[in-house]
Amino acid sequence: MTPEETLREQAGALAAREAQQLRETIRALRDELERERVAASQRLQEALSEANGEIQELRATVVALRDELDRARVGEQERIQEAVSAAHDEIRQLRQTAQALRDQMERSCVAEQERLDQAMAKAQDEIRQLRATTAALRQELEALHAQRPR
Repeated sequence: MTPEETLREQAGALAAREAQQLRETIRALRDELERERVAASQRLQEALSEANGEIQELRATVVALRDELDRARVGEQERIQEAVSAAHDEIRQLRQTAQALRDQMERSCVAEQERLDQAMAKAQDEIRQLRATTAALRQELEALHAQRPR
């Protein structure tokens, strides 16, 4: 073999080794790129999963808060209704009390008027009796004066 052929052979072997190294580098880069794609995809899936989990939690929180707000509104409405009902009951009771007091006052007035009428009738009767007694005593006195000599 001539030095030229040897050089050519060495150059060919060197080119083949370099081509082999380039193919290996390309394969290694492709593998690394694929691993990076898989890792990025996993990170994306994890981020999506985490975001979806957070969305679900937030939705559950929104539902819970709405339920609590509804319960609070219902509770407030119930308290208002109870207060209105209690006020109506108190008004009804006060009206009944006022009516009972009016009735009692009217009965008292009627009873007082009856006592007054009875007292007046008794007084009138006593006056009549006293006038009758006075008239009888006058007649008696006049009869006594008439019987006495003058």
